[in-house]
Amino acid sequence: MSFFAKKQSTTGDPFLDAVVSMQAEGDVSYTSVGALRNSDIFTAISIVASDVASSPLQVVKNGVPKRDNAITKLLNEQSNDVMDGWHLKFALAVNMLLNGNSFAEIKRDGDQITAIELLPNSSVTIQQMDSGALRYKIGDKKRNVKPEDMLHFKMFTQDGLTGLSPLYALRDEMKIQKSGNKMLGNFFSRGVNGNGILKVDKGVLDKEAKENVRNNWEEVNGGGTNAMRTLILDDTMDYKPLEINTDILKIANSNDWTSRQIASVFRIPVERLGVENTHSNTSQSNLIYVKESLIHYFNCFVSEFNSKLGGQYRFNVDRMLESDPETKSKNILSQVQGSLITINEGRAKLGLEKIENGDRLLASLNYTYLDNLEEYQREKVEPQENMIKEDSVNE
Repeated sequence: MSFFAKKQSTTGDPFLDAVVSMQAEGDVSYTSVGALRNSDIFTAISIVASDVASSPLQVVKNGVPKRDNAITKLLNEQSNDVMDGWHLKFALAVNMLLNGNSFAEIKRDGDQITAIELLPNSSVTIQQMDSGALRYKIGDKKRNVKPEDMLHFKMFTQDGLTGLSPLYALRDEMKIQKSGNKMLGNFFSRGVNGNGILKVDKGVLDKEAKENVRNNWEEVNGGGTNAMRTLILDDTMDYKPLEINTDILKIANSNDWTSRQIASVFRIPVERLGVENTHSNTSQSNLIYVKESLIHYFNCFVSEFNSKLGGQYRFNVDRMLESDPETKSKNILSQVQGSLITINEGRAKLGLEKIENGDRLLASLNYTYLDNLEEYQREKVEPQENMIKEDSVNE
């Protein structure tokens, strides 16, 4: 059973040609770059892909990040001979969002992973055998790649094997936005600011004459260089602009509504698409974005890394949770004073160089462990009790 096949959509609709098509046989065609012509789609995809690419991958053990190893250097620095880690993660995220799937091949030298190479969606075909095993075939020559050597990222999946693009859920919204933009474009491209009535006195005009008058009028008073210029009429003409219902233009230009729908499907805050959001500030928005939106995309990648690369991985999102400089400095100072980090670790977060003796943890004399406090109290109480007993005996 074939899940992916290299085929072109033939709907005739530019947008539908860019949307993942659902076929009865279970085949899914890969998308074109046409969907990126929509500014909101382009912005949403670039935001998510940039944030995924800009978040360094860390290897963790017992929940604690460890020093970078050879694999994290491949994913963060240089993935192969022609592509660095940032662009690999960016391209994988873009393909996953556009197509619902993205692919990268793991290159090995024996047991050692030496490179991770991006594969175009159009070159990958997946087959599920009767036994349930998967086969990945690459290129026109159908080169076989073992499942354990294929990183396959899925945005949204119904069966756990193939992914579905969020563009599939936006077909109707995108048609509405496209129609509204087209209407506004036609309105403003006419040159004369709004439709109007040109009345020609003392004449009976047939269809051809009316067309000639209209064309001459628009040629003289419309067009790019003549738009907004003063109109000059003779005594045989009278021009009256029609009043425009601005409510219709607001409906036609329903950018806020479609932008909100796009933001919702891609799971990003609406303000990142230029739509005002009065219910949260920047810090709250960033926190919600990381905890409720980016975590889904991170998990799409991390689950595959954990399964195919060995070890446990996570994305470092410290950069996205940074607040304003003053708040950041106060938070670091509190961490140093609370013995969570050393002075040099705090200085590193501020971009400052290390200082001598700055690698030791500070501790306040006002704090101690509870068992130490109990022991301290016992040492003070016992001598006093002994003194009382001695006094009793002497009496």
